[in-house]
Amino acid sequence: MSVIEQIHPLVTRRLRQEVLYPSQSIDNVILEEDDNGLHFGLYDSDKLISVVSLFIRGTEAQFRKFATDNNYQGKGYGSELLNFMLTQAKQQGVAKIWCNARITAVNFYSKHGFTEVGSNFINGGITYIRMEKSLD
Repeated sequence: MSVIEQIHPLVTRRLRQEVLYPSQSIDNVILEEDDNGLHFGLYDSDKLISVVSLFIRGTEAQFRKFATDNNYQGKGYGSELLNFMLTQAKQQGVAKIWCNARITAVNFYSKHGFTEVGSNFINGGITYIRMEKSLD
């Protein structure tokens, strides 16, 4: 049985690093704005398997460092956490939410109603595209 909780930003780091930047130092997953965000973790049988960080600015929000343990991907846990976070954002008055999605995750976000905005860009050797969703 899965449980989603708001967590401290420090708790997100190990999973962020293992999933998103496995060949880099854990220091590379620390965001300057971590202390100003809302961080959520999905646990399965007391094991943290998915994390996401939400940064709200007025009626717009960005989420970052969304990571699901490789052994649990494709089983609905990421979708469960994403839907929980979208509900939380809407309750906080967010009208539009966005992320810089890795190209490999575009289909996942499209399935959840996000649309591509602008052109692809590369950061740190990884190709991204901005994806947005209206929460109105």
